[in-house]
Amino acid sequence: MSDTQKRQRRQRAVLSCKDCHRRKLKCDRELPCNRCINGNIAAQCAYGPEPLTGPPEQSVKRQRQASIPKANVRFEEHSPAPVKVGESLFRSDIVQSDISAQNRIDQLEREVALLRQQSVIHVDKSHEQIFDFVRPSGENEVDPPVYQVGMLKGRNYATFYYGPSSAISIIAHFPDLRSFMKCIYQNSTAQRLAQDMKVLEGRSQSINSSYSILSIPHLRSLLPDRGTVDILIRQYLDTFETTYRILHLPSFEAAYRLYWDSEKSTGTDMDALVLAVLACTICTSTHDSPRYNHSGSNFHSKAVSWIKACEAWLRRHSNKHRTLASLQVRCLRLLALSASSHKVKEYYQETQAHMAFMRSSGLHRDPSIIGTRCSVFEGEMRRRLWATSMELELQASIDKGTPSVLSSLEYDCTSPHNLNDTDIYVGMEELPQSLPISTFTDTSFLHSSMQTTDLRTRLCALTNSLKSSMSFQDTLRYTDTVQRSLQAIPEWANLRSKQAQTLLDLQLRQFLVILFTSKALRFNTNSGAESWVSIIGSLEASVKVIDMHTHILNMPNLALCCTRNDYFRAAMLICHIAYHASKSDDKIIAQVAKASFDHCVHKALRLQEERAMRPGRGGQQHWYLSAVVALVGLQYDPSQHETMKNQAIGRVSRLLYKMLSLQEDPSEQALASEVSRSWGRKRAEIDAKQVLLEDTSATPTHADATLNTAAEPPSAEVYANAELRLDAFDIGGVSEWMLDDFWFFNDGPALDFNGQSRSDL
Repeated sequence: MSDTQKRQRRQRAVLSCKDCHRRKLKCDRELPCNRCINGNIAAQCAYGPEPLTGPPEQSVKRQRQASIPKANVRFEEHSPAPVKVGESLFRSDIVQSDISAQNRIDQLEREVALLRQQSVIHVDKSHEQIFDFVRPSGENEVDPPVYQVGMLKGRNYATFYYGPSSAISIIAHFPDLRSFMKCIYQNSTAQRLAQDMKVLEGRSQSINSSYSILSIPHLRSLLPDRGTVDILIRQYLDTFETTYRILHLPSFEAAYRLYWDSEKSTGTDMDALVLAVLACTICTSTHDSPRYNHSGSNFHSKAVSWIKACEAWLRRHSNKHRTLASLQVRCLRLLALSASSHKVKEYYQETQAHMAFMRSSGLHRDPSIIGTRCSVFEGEMRRRLWATSMELELQASIDKGTPSVLSSLEYDCTSPHNLNDTDIYVGMEELPQSLPISTFTDTSFLHSSMQTTDLRTRLCALTNSLKSSMSFQDTLRYTDTVQRSLQAIPEWANLRSKQAQTLLDLQLRQFLVILFTSKALRFNTNSGAESWVSIIGSLEASVKVIDMHTHILNMPNLALCCTRNDYFRAAMLICHIAYHASKSDDKIIAQVAKASFDHCVHKALRLQEERAMRPGRGGQQHWYLSAVVALVGLQYDPSQHETMKNQAIGRVSRLLYKMLSLQEDPSEQALASEVSRSWGRKRAEIDAKQVLLEDTSATPTHADATLNTAAEPPSAEVYANAELRLDAFDIGGVSEWMLDDFWFFNDGPALDFNGQSRSDL
């Protein structure tokens, strides 16, 4: 080597920590150093040799680090103790290269371990969409998150949630359902009938304005003839009032007789009470056959008008001076919404708002704490109304798939006493002793149901929890508790007790279906006894639920059929199990599933058809069930492919044809003559001002009415005699019969079967 040749310089020993060396900052050479402590990276402070190679190796290192996913967590590097000045560790190039190679090996090992961990954590996107994925739990994993069954439908802000206990969520577990329904619907009779119904709907909407005002002198003018009212009142007392206690029968019957004797009396509480009772019963009564219009059946139209009238009465009612009638009308309104299939998507919100009102009124507190400010009779009626409200809210939460508000609510209101209505009266000073549970009374249902309210509330919260899931041992333990509660239901001999006894059984037995649903939906007969017990248990409970509904429907009694969804949940679960059992190697499961399917399929279809025909709405569930039944049938007999398809679409076509053949013009209905059309909300407000300013001697013109309103407010007498104006019917522009609302689930806006996008949900 010549003297002029530049001598190769040796690199200095790296004495600072890695982070300070990288940032070219002064390091105090402590462990951890002050700069790492101040930068909140003390755990990453480490000392060690840097690679001695030049820029090419650095670029390779950057590429290797870039290949690591951004979600990596930094591992604490284990390095030797700080290197002292003059130490011979860095004086040998061979030793330095060995240490550098060892660091690269350690880094590669950490990257491989990290990639293995991420391969376990990553989940399949298709499972994330239906919330049905449970991450596998290895021995080295700590509390992996568990996703429950459920469905989030829609997109952007227009989403609807259906939790694990909701019957709608089971639809998401039929992967072939969408393509099958679209296939059988195209160019079918049902498609042509649906188009005819849309034409009628469009024609009716072109005739009627979008905002109609029902103008009536008083609520009593909405009542049908007395014979029809008597039938509907008796129907209500024999069905709904044997379970949910809202009325006091002796007081109501006495007031009802006086109500017809004094025909000139208007504006009384009985007007709203009678209308609310009629709205509950009109769609469940068998006194007449329904006819149909563009918004549903004539029963549904009348129920909606009566519900709107009650809502108008409640708005006019003073919130400061609440009466028993106002609380009763609120409870009856919820029953009417459920029975008439009105505001189906909003029913859950309605029950929550109702519970908030009842709590703000203090009905969740026991009447005994009020003392003399609440009479004995008033206290017992408060207990009945609170118990009824709890039952309605709890069932709405179960059907929606969310925990009940009762699970986080503290209340001390005791259960109603097991007494007949004749045992209590206004002015009584002391309640008689509650009768034994074996004795059926007017309040036996609520008295017995309150004994299992805590259990049902807890099960509703556990099965719909987003942060935890029940173990199989807990499932078996709660199943045993529910079975014991079912055995404790008294067997009353009274014929009037049939609906009460059936409902006591159904509201407990539905949890035998719900508890096993999660494992039954993940159909796997090779997973051992857990899956086998879950499948058999859910099949047994589902068959029993459908049989009980069919039995009470044959009485005939449509009250439970039109207000509950447990038979739809049971039917969909049976179809799901039968669908997968047809492909299973377990012959016992396949035989049991096929027998359950054959036993229940026609009963479930009949129940769902009655539910759709009475109010003329809610046919999408019948459409789902009809298609699923055909889809399952194809698994067992593929040779009957065309027959199964024709049967599925034929059931829907017959239902649509019945509605089209019984169509009538809405103007011919009993209430059609009382509908006054207007053009927009502003015109309605002007018309309302005209009514308030009408005088018997002279009727002012439109301009005079507006001027008089600004100049002089109307008197109290004018307000009292003014016509009652109700809000417009919310008919909407979406067909309730097609698979429009639950079509793509999470994938985007709904599509109709013609391939046209629908932005409405």
